[in-house]
Amino acid sequence: MIRIFRILAFFLFVACHLAFLLSILFEKVHNFWLISGIIISTGLITYAYYHKNTQEEAHFLNDLQDIVYVSLGALLTYFISVDLELGAVIAAGFTGTVASYLPVIFRKSSWIKRVPVAAYCGAFVGMTAPAVSLGYTFIIFSAFLTGALFISAKNVFNGFGGKLGTIAFGGVALSSLIVYLLF
Repeated sequence: MIRIFRILAFFLFVACHLAFLLSILFEKVHNFWLISGIIISTGLITYAYYHKNTQEEAHFLNDLQDIVYVSLGALLTYFISVDLELGAVIAAGFTGTVASYLPVIFRKSSWIKRVPVAAYCGAFVGMTAPAVSLGYTFIIFSAFLTGALFISAKNVFNGFGGKLGTIAFGGVALSSLIVYLLF
């Protein structure tokens, strides 16, 4: 069952990348060959990454903690950005900086080492514009979905840039779709 979730997370991750790239291309570029090249490149990269060996981990409590850390990072960033009116970039930078120093401050705590990456992923969720987010309820829902994607994709694309932002984009986009379909 866990393997099925990992496979679904992998393809959802790739689909988010492809949807994002295609939306940019269709909006700004009307070159068939460029669009075809990106689709073919994405397909080849997907094939290569899918066949890469990954180690499976099953740590239920750690995974739940990661969802909490993603949510806390999202809420802190959104609070600083919207309520304190400092802007999304400053808020995400502050959240990421504070989260990165926690393992240094609390050296004896082994669980705190998991906080920086998850909280920074949540910071990307917290950067959601107020016009899109509709408040804290949406941010919490998006953070929960992003946390689920985060733990599902923890052994996918390790060491490649853009993973955390793409996971956050996927969580917010999925939340927006659900809210749009329900309301």
